Amino acid sequence: MADIAHEPDETASFVLDVSTRLSEAARTGAPLEVMLVVRGRVEPVPRRNGHRWRLRTTRGHVVTFRPEFVVAFNGVSGDEHSGTKSPR
Repeated sequence: MADIAHEPDETASFVLDVSTRLSEAARTGAPLEVMLVVRGRVEPVPRRNGHRWRLRTTRGHVVTFRPEFVVAFNGVSGDEHSGTKSPR
C-alpha cells in the first residue's frame, strides 16, 4: 500500500481510492489501462531485444518502461524545480 502518512487528507483519500481500484483489478484479473505522470531524468537501458528507458524522480524512485508505452511527454527546463516548461 502507498505511504500516505505525511500527505494532506485530500491526497491521502485519493491515494486510497486509487489503491482500492488497483487492488480490485489485480484480484479479479481485469485488464486495466493506467496513465502515469512522472517527472524526472531519463536514461536509456539497452536490452538485447530493444530498448527500455529508466526515469528517476527527484525523490529517487525509478520507473522503467518501453518507449511504445509513452503517449505524450513534456520537456522541463534544466531546473526541475522551477516549474517552467520548455518550448514545444
